[in-house]
Amino acid sequence: MRIAKKIVRYFIPLLGLSIIWEFCSRNSDKINFLFSSPIAIAVKFWEKTMNGELIMHTSITGFEAIVGLITGVSIGSIIGFSLLYFPRTSNISKPYIVALSSIPIFGIAPMMIIWFGTGLSMKIAMAFFSTVFTAILQAYQGGQDISEEESIFFNLNGATNNQKFWKLVFPSSMNWVLQSLKLNSGLAILGAFIGEFIASEKGLGYIILKASGLYDVTYVLAAIICIILLSALFNFLVSIIEKNKLKIIRKISVRV
Repeated sequence: MRIAKKIVRYFIPLLGLSIIWEFCSRNSDKINFLFSSPIAIAVKFWEKTMNGELIMHTSITGFEAIVGLITGVSIGSIIGFSLLYFPRTSNISKPYIVALSSIPIFGIAPMMIIWFGTGLSMKIAMAFFSTVFTAILQAYQGGQDISEEESIFFNLNGATNNQKFWKLVFPSSMNWVLQSLKLNSGLAILGAFIGEFIASEKGLGYIILKASGLYDVTYVLAAIICIILLSALFNFLVSIIEKNKLKIIRKISVRV
C-alpha cells in the first residue's frame, strides 16, 4: 500500500504537467510544432515500439553503453587500485589522470572516428572513455578515505602491504566504486549517444538526429523517453549490485 502511494505521489507532478502541456499544444499550433503533445508522443512511442524500430535502436545503444560501462569501470577501478597499491606511482600519475578526465568527450569524438572508424567499436570506445577516468578517480579516492586509526591498527599488528590493501583499502573503496557505477551509467549512455549522433546509421542518437532533421519533434521526444528508460534500467542493475556488495567483498577477500 505504501509503495502504491509513493508511485502515485511521484506521478502526480508528471500527470499535472502532461495535462497542461496537452491543453497548450491543442490550443496553439506553434507550441504543438515546437513541443508536440503528450498524447502524440505516447502514440508515436507505442507505434515505433510495436513495429520493433525503437526496441532495435534502443538495444543497440544499450549494448554499446553497457560494454563501455563494464570495461571503463573495470579497467578504471583496476588502475585506481594499482595507484593505491603503489603510492609513489600515484603521486606522479594523478595530475595526468585529472588532466585527461577534464577533456570533454565531444572534443575527442572526431579522433575516435579516425582511430576506430564509424562502426560499433567507435561507440563502445566513446562510452569507455566517458567512464574510465571517473572510475579511476573514484577507486583511488575511496582508498584514500580510510581513517588514520584503522591504518595505524593494521600497521601495529604487522600487516603486510598486501594484507592492508585487500582487508582495508579494497573494502573501503567498494562504496566509491559503486558510486562510480551510478555516475558512469549515465555517462556511458551519453558517450554512446554522442558516437551515434556524430556518425551512425543505428541507435537512439541516429534516430534523434534523423528526426530532428525532419522536424519530427514527436519522434525525438519518443526516443528521449527510451534514453530515460535505458538509464533507469542501468540504475536498477547497479542497485542490485549495491545490495549484494558485502557478499562480493567477502568472496574476493576470502580468495585473496
